[in-house]
Amino acid sequence: MKICVVNPFEHGGGAEYQTSLLIEALGAGRDVTYLTHFADRRPRARSYRIEVVGDGGPIPRVGYLAEARSLYRKLEKIGPDVIYQRVACAYTGVCAYYSRRHSVPMIWHVCHEAEVAPRMLERVRNMPRQWIETRAVAYGARRATRIVVQTERQAELLRENYGRAADAVIPNFHPPAREAIDKSGPFTVLWVANLKTWKQPDAFVRLAARFASRSDIRFVMIGAPAAATGNHAWREALMRGIEQTGNLEYLGERPQAEVNELLARAHVFVNTSKAEGFPNTFIQAWMRDAAVVSLCVDPDGVLEREGLGIAAGTEDRLAAAISRLSADREALAGYARRARAHVAAHHSLENARRLVELLDAEARGTHG
Repeated sequence: MKICVVNPFEHGGGAEYQTSLLIEALGAGRDVTYLTHFADRRPRARSYRIEVVGDGGPIPRVGYLAEARSLYRKLEKIGPDVIYQRVACAYTGVCAYYSRRHSVPMIWHVCHEAEVAPRMLERVRNMPRQWIETRAVAYGARRATRIVVQTERQAELLRENYGRAADAVIPNFHPPAREAIDKSGPFTVLWVANLKTWKQPDAFVRLAARFASRSDIRFVMIGAPAAATGNHAWREALMRGIEQTGNLEYLGERPQAEVNELLARAHVFVNTSKAEGFPNTFIQAWMRDAAVVSLCVDPDGVLEREGLGIAAGTEDRLAAAISRLSADREALAGYARRARAHVAAHHSLENARRLVELLDAEARGTHG
């Protein structure tokens, strides 16, 4: 069976990590080609081929639609039995177009609420590119063979905005934690994400600054440095704020294994994003007994409903939650206990196997 995985990135965020876990779950007997614009050039073991779409340079000014011909021709050359597309962009529309013309099933896997709610997209200076990408995604959303979402909220937004019912709701998945859980060190509050405006890392910097007089609380920040393009003033202010916050330790980008080690020692994990799909970091934290405190994001209300963490809503309540948890180890233990049970029930690698079964079923349906 030939499978084309199509994603503008091969390495970087949660969607790419989930894709790598899916490819591992596919195992032997399937011929996987990863079509991407930004390939991970670092040496590492791979069970798939990588082909770069376009020239692999900066994103074209008009967005990924500029690479439509390149992507289409690569799909024609490979002749996949099924296409798996993740991270909504013009690639979504191109894959759907190819799928329709060649009667090849395409599975679009939603990874962020904004992908199924265009009004949530952050406004950018390059409005023509955003207009083009948004319409290409809409084309793909209406014509993909199957659509997989992460949450019931995403399924609801898909119906509202594109008139489509989700074919499956499959939560994100992770392998079991292997790290030794050790919370004996100083009370540690950890933040992990790429430094992007919608991730609101500046909110975490302000949070740390509120506790400048508390030597018993340690704030640690992990994330790839802000890109050299985009909002220069915001980027410079963020880095300046990090440098000036004496009780905040910024570690830059770190590999997944190191992030998990730090979570195993952290007491609280903080998310400050405006919106997400389903954060992989929530699952990583839950698996390692770190209480989740979120400023805005609570997918399907799971934090509050299941008692898996705190949905703060405001920066004042975020700070109050940190202050309370630093003094209440019993509450921390309760969050950890409930989170471990929830992860085992809802976020195991069994979800990856469900995706594999869907891919196999679609490929068999096309070719008998």
